[in-house]
Amino acid sequence: MPSAPTIAPEPPAPSEPATVHVVLIRGPQRLELELPIDGNVSADAADAIARIMRCPTSGRTRRIATGTLALLADVAVRFPGHEIEVVSAVRAEPERSRDGVKHSKHWSGHAIDLKVHGAKLSDVRDAMWKNHHDIGVGWYPVGGFIHIDYRPDIHDTAWTQPKPNADNIYHPRWARVARAEYW
Repeated sequence: MPSAPTIAPEPPAPSEPATVHVVLIRGPQRLELELPIDGNVSADAADAIARIMRCPTSGRTRRIATGTLALLADVAVRFPGHEIEVVSAVRAEPERSRDGVKHSKHWSGHAIDLKVHGAKLSDVRDAMWKNHHDIGVGWYPVGGFIHIDYRPDIHDTAWTQPKPNADNIYHPRWARVARAEYW
């Protein structure tokens, strides 16, 4: 007796990408969105994020890099229910920079300076540095914010700016401690 033909099972329906609820605030602006963990957003969501993260001085907008949005989503996953305040994101073109910086991930939409309301800044800083590579993490304790950037093209960098306009301290102790178990 011939055996019955084998029928391949139906492939599973594509699942929706995992998302996290994010509340971004900047001054009087507020944006609530479901942000995919991988940072891939629709064109409409990318435009809405670009508007809230525009340069406050020039009004310049730029879509935020997918890798940077993935870092932002990870902050929201690690600190659920906390609003994220955008201190700085997109900045004016280099020729308009008044702070003398020759390069900045902010110009290309790869960086965000942020606060996580109700969370210890050092906990946010350490979580991002410990759990990611292709990243820059800057700690600005006097300003009360951290800088995160996605940098697949250059090495990981951690720094502290101990007071406004002071030179950055690269490879600070907190960074060595946060990654100690990996080294």
